[in-house]
Amino acid sequence: MSTEKAYCANCLNCTVFRQFESDNKSFVLRVRCDKKKWLKRSGEEKVHKYFTVARRVMDECDEYIESGELYPYIKNLRKALPVKDELYAAEH
Repeated sequence: MSTEKAYCANCLNCTVFRQFESDNKSFVLRVRCDKKKWLKRSGEEKVHKYFTVARRVMDECDEYIESGELYPYIKNLRKALPVKDELYAAEH
């Protein structure tokens, strides 16, 4: 286990997916951990809003796989991500 903090956005197990709205005509972007490291107290999988992923950090993670140089990436990601949910039209 690593003693350094794990920035989830820089992990290969961190995945962006589309979460469709109830009308199935639009979606928002969400992020999940493919290794199921983000769980609610109930045991249900926790997902995060796309724009918050750059701030998601774990003290320890035995599944962390660094995907590149951390600090330039995280800095640029924080600048580039939107500050709130963006609604996208679903393609048919």
